[in-house]
Amino acid sequence: MQKQYHPGCFTCRTCHRLLAGQRYFQRDGCPTCDTCFQATLEKCAKCQGLITEHIVHALGKGYHPSCFSCAACGRAIGTESFAVDKQGDVYCVPDYYRKYAAVCSACERPIVPREDEDTYKIECLGRSFHESCYRCESCRMPLSPELTENGCYPLDDHLLCKSCHIHWRNESSC
Repeated sequence: MQKQYHPGCFTCRTCHRLLAGQRYFQRDGCPTCDTCFQATLEKCAKCQGLITEHIVHALGKGYHPSCFSCAACGRAIGTESFAVDKQGDVYCVPDYYRKYAAVCSACERPIVPREDEDTYKIECLGRSFHESCYRCESCRMPLSPELTENGCYPLDDHLLCKSCHIHWRNESSC
């Protein structure tokens, strides 16, 4: 600490216990005994153990790096992006999507964002679709999610464009 002390003056700044020949720590430029130093350490939100080295701050709490891990795969998350479910469990992003992402009714793959690309989930007739999978079931023309001429005109639980809707309706009324 680049200072000199008389043996009787070298004391913990908190409890004033003599530190000569004892293990001590420097806290804000002053000597602190092991007990007082330990009392200042943050406890891990997961294991409740004292965090003596690296700390991960997330969700307003402190964690040991190994304790801030994915609830599904157990891998330490560190500084990567993560997601939290309704129960407060933490997941790496891939595992969160595997568990909670909506599945496209057309291709049966999860609807998840891709790197540097926005992803939208379209819901129609109680089903979910990727934008690219939201098509007329008859002619395969892409459908607009907007209420326009190019939008969906459902008929008997089928996704149809306007012209196929009219055609199917006319065929079924014969």
